[in-house]
Amino acid sequence: MKITIPRQDLLDTVNKVKTVVAAKSALPILSHILIEATGGTIRVAATDLKVSIECTTDCAVAEEGALTVSSQRLSSILAELPNEDITLHLRDNNVIELTCGKIDTKLFSMSPEEFPPIRTFDGVEPMVMRQGTLKRLFSKTSFAICTDQARYNLTGLLLELEEGRLTAVATDGRRMSLCFDTEGVPTGISAKVIIPSKMINELERLLGEDDEVKVFLDETQASFEFGTVRMVSALIEGNFPNYEMVIPKKHDKEAVLDTAKFTEAVRRTRTMTNDKFNSVRFSLKGAQLTLHVTTPEVGEYVEDMPLEYDGENVDISFNPDFVLDVLRRVDSDKVCLVLKDASSPGVIKPYAEGPQDNYVNVVMPIRM
Repeated sequence: MKITIPRQDLLDTVNKVKTVVAAKSALPILSHILIEATGGTIRVAATDLKVSIECTTDCAVAEEGALTVSSQRLSSILAELPNEDITLHLRDNNVIELTCGKIDTKLFSMSPEEFPPIRTFDGVEPMVMRQGTLKRLFSKTSFAICTDQARYNLTGLLLELEEGRLTAVATDGRRMSLCFDTEGVPTGISAKVIIPSKMINELERLLGEDDEVKVFLDETQASFEFGTVRMVSALIEGNFPNYEMVIPKKHDKEAVLDTAKFTEAVRRTRTMTNDKFNSVRFSLKGAQLTLHVTTPEVGEYVEDMPLEYDGENVDISFNPDFVLDVLRRVDSDKVCLVLKDASSPGVIKPYAEGPQDNYVNVVMPIRM
């Protein structure tokens, strides 16, 4: 195989795929990326056996063929080379000769036949939607995905398509985030899958806004195709909690706050907590919210701020990080805090002339 390609084009393509490569693996081939050259393009692929990414780009192909190369080594070298054309030439002894101007580098290669095949979805009808729709749903909910592998069914994001409504849900047992959209969502299709967090993170990184994405699903795997990128992931087996049952239905205390000012206040309280005592008391009384932190061996912090509220007085404690995770993703100028009592979960959602139910976050309180 022999190709010539602009250095920046190759670096951009390698950087798109290399993030799925595991830092350590029992299979040496998984530390490599596959480069296949046919016609006037190359296909660059990486996999950890659960998540795979392919990306294509144009180049001059002198000899068709395939090679594998260490993803980290190639990316590091390309980042330091001058911005000129790169030539990659695979010699007969599995040595890759990389030349750039007067620079000549040799890299060891492994047989491309050892690289695991990446699943195709021939015969599967795709769902087509806007990339920005998926990106928004993922970015608003993925922070709540569970990181505890003992709760494997929660270590991914639930994606559900039903009656033209696409819903994304994530939970770690202490909080839940739900967001749905109907704009440009296909109708007449039903699907419900749990996508691993690593795949969600990669999609958040690579998805754009206005262009389309094709989504292929079957019982065990999912694929996303957009632009020059194709991604394939195994799905998480198991049952996801009934998220409708998690959302409180009888909460009667509803407060409205300025999103920016509320965010700043909660951030300030965070400076007075520590890993062992990470709790803030939220006291609603009339038109005032009091944030109160008491941390042993650190000190005490109190801040008052206005809010729109005409319910009964209520005190409740939350992990401030959980509250901030939501507030950072609320787009509206105002936010709604819905409560019942000190021991019931709180609900945070955007407010624009009324509570917005298309983005709902449930946060469990901390016992006072």
